[in-house]
Amino acid sequence: MLKRDFVRRLNRGIIIFFIIFVIFLGVFYLFSFTSNINAIRTSITVIQDALENQTGIINSIKNNLTEVSFIFMAQLITFIVAVFALLGSIWYTTKKYLVERRDALVDHLTQLYNKKAILFHLRQELLRSERYGHPTTVALLDLDYFKKYNDRNGHVAGDNLLRRIGRILHEEIREYDEVGRFGGEEFMIVFPETKIQDAAKVCERIRQRIAKTKFFGQHKMPFGKITVSIGLSQVKGKRKIKQNTILNKADQFLYKAKESGRNQVLYKK
Repeated sequence: MLKRDFVRRLNRGIIIFFIIFVIFLGVFYLFSFTSNINAIRTSITVIQDALENQTGIINSIKNNLTEVSFIFMAQLITFIVAVFALLGSIWYTTKKYLVERRDALVDHLTQLYNKKAILFHLRQELLRSERYGHPTTVALLDLDYFKKYNDRNGHVAGDNLLRRIGRILHEEIREYDEVGRFGGEEFMIVFPETKIQDAAKVCERIRQRIAKTKFFGQHKMPFGKITVSIGLSQVKGKRKIKQNTILNKADQFLYKAKESGRNQVLYKK
């Protein structure tokens, strides 16, 4: 849903542009009405002048054409301005909507999908799995000892770490995978039409890259480096499964990875 303050700004912008459009449209029709009246009056004047002095007919017609041309140009300019005002309101509304829609789906810190967006992708893939029997795999990734990292290096460094982890995840997943920040230092990856063994290979590649990457303050950590633990779960075949069910299974393997030493990828083989 759009935020209330955004809706108010959006409505205010629409109303302003609509008022401008109505004003210019009203001016346009006023010019049109006035030109019709003037044309009638001019025609009567031409006829009267023609009856009184036939030699002035040509000059009267020329003057009449000049006046009509001026009125037509004024009407055309007014109409063009009104059209641009309407187009401006459409552009403003569309731009604001797209910006707000992006902000509603993107985590501001990591620039990945936020929890709401990544859960939406998961629901869509589960529906596809239920209908076509495609396997769908979910991975939950959690940074090891992140609280200690924050305590020893500060929250600014913690935010920078999360940003770098987000970039690594974005670079390492496949083109058709989806990744989002699930909350805190936890991330979720959705692997569409992917068996759990294949998804585990991607996760292992992610784990190894993070473990080999140099991060600020990593020497203060228990392992002397930044590591992650990952748990996976999958659904396969034409079966209906709740979103929480597959997430809970992945979460169970995540905690098993934590309890059994961290810095590893676990799933049901």
